[in-house]
Amino acid sequence: MDQLQNPTRATILIVDDERGPRESLRIILKPTHRVLTASTGPEALEILRTIPVNLVTLDLNMPGLGGDELMRTMRCEFPQIEIIVITGWGTVESASEAVRFGIADYLQKPFDVVQVSAAVTRAVVRQTGRRHMVGFLENLGNAVGRERQVADILTDLDTSPYLHGRLQTAIDHANHELDRSEKPVRQLQMLQVLAETIEAKDSFMIGHARRTALYAGLLAERLCLSGAEREHIRIAAFLHDIGKVGVPEEVLAKPAPLDSEELDVVKAHAAVGARIVEPLGMPGPVAETIRCHHERWDGRGYPDGLAGDEIPLAARVLQLADVFDAMTSDRPFRRARSHEKAILEIRDCAGSQFDPDLAKEFVALLESQDGDVPVDMLAQAVSGPAFDRVPAASSVQNGGVRT
Repeated sequence: MDQLQNPTRATILIVDDERGPRESLRIILKPTHRVLTASTGPEALEILRTIPVNLVTLDLNMPGLGGDELMRTMRCEFPQIEIIVITGWGTVESASEAVRFGIADYLQKPFDVVQVSAAVTRAVVRQTGRRHMVGFLENLGNAVGRERQVADILTDLDTSPYLHGRLQTAIDHANHELDRSEKPVRQLQMLQVLAETIEAKDSFMIGHARRTALYAGLLAERLCLSGAEREHIRIAAFLHDIGKVGVPEEVLAKPAPLDSEELDVVKAHAAVGARIVEPLGMPGPVAETIRCHHERWDGRGYPDGLAGDEIPLAARVLQLADVFDAMTSDRPFRRARSHEKAILEIRDCAGSQFDPDLAKEFVALLESQDGDVPVDMLAQAVSGPAFDRVPAASSVQNGGVRT
């Protein structure tokens, strides 16, 4: 174990049972960080329980206490520590499980200096940015009032120059150290923290946005969409539930089907989410995708009752990813369905809820999960949208899915 020297540097714990990768990582990171090493899961936990650590890199395939169990324990005991997974493989199912733990990045062995340095920098920036954005949200709460419904806040912001000015002051305060070109990215980081805060209101939802972004990104890649289209879909996937900030916790976590009034409150989140991101300089397709991700192919969705090709392609992609993750995750009112049962339901709903052609492609993607997931795609999904630029009426109550 290296001696701690400079207390201003981030502390990184490397966990790997193989000496070669462990020493390589130590050599790469030692010049710029305080580095600790552990060869087993129990040794890693002993260190974590005695020494403050910012970031852990770990191998998934370790004897005894494996990487997945270590991550589960860390998330319970040390939720603020960033995690970078280092492995030689990844399937759609194993990738979604890793994302469920909120990992910061995912590297493939053999790794190189550039990959490791970039991943660690992103994770440290993400951790620092999260602290800054918590402060931003505090300022935002002070500006608009903590007990107000978001829809009322947005209306006031539209009509009140005073409130609008206070909100802008809060944004400027959060961004005062940034160049102008970096401010949209920082605002995106703020929105992601807000989205994760919403997920924290319901423990069953934690990690939903990241897994949805993973599935949506993989489908967009399969459809050969342009780089810009894939990026817009990925950002929209991270932020698609941001409109639920105004939904009471007791509604989100209700262990039974919602009544009509509660369902109306939840259904408003698509339009509210679009209104939240529109003034912040997000690309136009992002707000449109968020607004339309609960439209249905048969025209029975919301908020606008669009049908067929009237629904933007990006929203149709996002809807499939969103519903699939909802079906395969535990919720307060039901247990998760198996991947096989979720695939059957997607097939059954093709042509009614889902675009039939996209549903066919998505099912083909899911059924090929024995193949490797592109590691760069997985890294994008877990690192967050655009972070690399910085150092259900579908929720069909009768079907048991609430997204």
